[in-house]
Amino acid sequence: MYVAVGSVAGPAALGCAVAFLLRRRCALLDVSGSSMAPTYRDGDRLLALKVPARLVRRGAVVAIRMRPAGGADREDATSGDPLPTAMIKRVAALPGDRMPGSPSSTDVVPARHVYVLGDNHGVSYDSRHTGPVPFDRLAAVVLGRIRHGAGPGSADRRVL
Repeated sequence: MYVAVGSVAGPAALGCAVAFLLRRRCALLDVSGSSMAPTYRDGDRLLALKVPARLVRRGAVVAIRMRPAGGADREDATSGDPLPTAMIKRVAALPGDRMPGSPSSTDVVPARHVYVLGDNHGVSYDSRHTGPVPFDRLAAVVLGRIRHGAGPGSADRRVL
């Protein structure tokens, strides 16, 4: 009897430990908007891994924490939708790299920052507007899409 209990409790305990670690290290992201089209579309659900910023590589898609403007659960006054808590962009340059599109060869990404761009340059709000992003605002690296979105008008407007 002891062996049977041990064989059942072992996998259950392991499953709980794995679930705990995944919850602490992974994030589900819901895409809102078209700044990353055609790679990711409005309504797509993405799986992301929380990693140290020093492990982020050029070309990776990252979730960037937006600066809170009054609380995590604030709503957009015009639509009643929850405000997004992160934006998703592609890392175009790392610390010490020349900033993309800069006319000066002396414009380099500062230490502990990354330069990010949306894949849909025409509509993306990114480092071209805000400058390089500090490492402490990098939330996670996107591993891939786990669900295709419904397209424009998706009900879930939260990002992270």
